[in-house]
Amino acid sequence: MTAVAVCGLGLMGLPVATRLAASGFSVSVWDRTPARAAALAGTGVTVAPSPAAAAAGARAALVLVSDFDAVRAVVGGPEGVAAGRPQVIAQMSTIAPHETLALAADLPADVRLLDAPVTGSVPQASAGDLRILTGGDDAAHAAAGPVLEALGTVVRCGPLGAASALKCVLNTCVAPMVALLAEGLALADRLDLDQGLLLDELERTRVGPLVTRKRAMIESGEFPADSRLKLFAKDMGVAEATAAACGAQLRLAHQARLLAEEAVAAGLGELDYSVLAGYLRDRPAP
Repeated sequence: MTAVAVCGLGLMGLPVATRLAASGFSVSVWDRTPARAAALAGTGVTVAPSPAAAAAGARAALVLVSDFDAVRAVVGGPEGVAAGRPQVIAQMSTIAPHETLALAADLPADVRLLDAPVTGSVPQASAGDLRILTGGDDAAHAAAGPVLEALGTVVRCGPLGAASALKCVLNTCVAPMVALLAEGLALADRLDLDQGLLLDELERTRVGPLVTRKRAMIESGEFPADSRLKLFAKDMGVAEATAAACGAQLRLAHQARLLAEEAVAAGLGELDYSVLAGYLRDRPAP
């Protein structure tokens, strides 16, 4: 069986590892919180003592962690993924394009890197329906391709860094819609509109796919995380820094980040980003 490593067993890493094991790969995993691997009991997955041990002999080592500092900590050093000498490292976390290039510059010459952030969240990871944006050379794509195709649709974006750049732009476009939906729902409450009627009509608008994905959470007032609000805020910071580096300004994304950070400061960071709707609805009117 083809050996694959998954480093990082958070919201995305767990379903990715489970999906790969169910697809016939020999999967080794590592997480800095070993207890997270308990959810993989009975799946045939091997729990490794270090990222290097997980990656040793692997065709592809997938890295799914929170930010660039975590990526560097997992990939580098004597116990890092690169030390295990996998054929390719598929870096699937959301980081900035220049961070992707910096990571590549620090790798040993015989370790390839594929820039591979994803769109989608836990349901799509479980179903093998992610869209995996990839940047890198042909050899990196050839090594990682059969693994990534088990997780969803691979979208080649260009050279190393191009996939991270596209992910930044996609996040920049989506984040203001999340904030606008939250504001609209808060306004509807103050106008005493029927929530069911409102959501029915919103599903017919340009924000319809977002409403459909998050409707059950909005209606229940419960927001278990598919994608955590604190990472939503972090991703907006990555997008703003990327924009600043090339002389662009993201006014709407900036406002979405400020709202998200306000809700994170209120203790909501571990919940799904759609909790912004609940946060604004519960916040007293000025």
